[in-house]
Amino acid sequence: MSNIIKFAVLLVGALLIALIVRVVVASASRPAEHVVTTEKVQVSAAELPQGLLLRDEDLAWKTMPASQIPPNAIISGAQNATDVKGALLRHPVESGAVLTSADVILPNSPGFLAATLKPDMRAVSVAVDDVSGNAGLIQPGDYVDLLLTQQMERRTDSPDLAVSSETVVEHVRVLAVGSEIKRPKVNGDVAEAITRARTVTLEVTPRMGEVVAVAARLGSLSLALRSFATDTRDPSASAAVASSSVQRAPIWAGDISRAVRDLPRSRTPQASAPVHVAAGPRPVTIYRGSEKSEAGSTVAQAGASPDAPPLPSVPAR
Repeated sequence: MSNIIKFAVLLVGALLIALIVRVVVASASRPAEHVVTTEKVQVSAAELPQGLLLRDEDLAWKTMPASQIPPNAIISGAQNATDVKGALLRHPVESGAVLTSADVILPNSPGFLAATLKPDMRAVSVAVDDVSGNAGLIQPGDYVDLLLTQQMERRTDSPDLAVSSETVVEHVRVLAVGSEIKRPKVNGDVAEAITRARTVTLEVTPRMGEVVAVAARLGSLSLALRSFATDTRDPSASAAVASSSVQRAPIWAGDISRAVRDLPRSRTPQASAPVHVAAGPRPVTIYRGSEKSEAGSTVAQAGASPDAPPLPSVPAR
């Protein structure tokens, strides 16, 4: 009996060892579960045309597997990640396309301003102050109109025409504000520099450049900010709109101010000089020899004015 029991124990032990070995071998041969790593990459928020200056509304973040992320992609949280805000788009991109550093020209790159200009366009700068420059609210990439205001007192006598204002250039793109050619960050030093800027550089056609140069000599220039809510973001289409702008009639002082329109056209006549009233009749003494008589009639003295004193009487002989 003892041999049978020993044999049974050995058999059970062998079975247990075989089972354990099988489990270990099966676990080792099973492929390990693949862990998928994802990252947030920067993509275009809409279909964007070539030559566009990128702003926050043009960019978005998209989660992608790390294995599908193209080289030079902009990854959220990555060290030394490229900031493409304010950069120039080299070519058109589709909505949701991953943006890389090769797709843009950065503002600090050499020749960025020249690359920003569309073919046959020019860059011209105008002087602004806190009022005419919208208190620093105008930034690179915005679209503006240029207003000319003139004082006309020396050119006309009509109060209605004393001041005029007109739009001389419409729908032109702002390339730079001061020395900054990219949109500022919130609460950054660039925002403060743009607020203190005294020049704004505009993208204009050659004809517009001549208009701006003459307008700067005629009077003061102001910038009027246009809405971003346009039919298209294509810079080429914007240039065509600016070139075909309809000339509008100027606005005069009399069109705005009722007080100017109601000003009198001539001064009130001054009071005439006082008129001298002739003195009343005076008695005339007539001498005939030694006789003297008084005449009641008035005799005009020849060559004497009405205010002249009476003639002296002649003494009796």
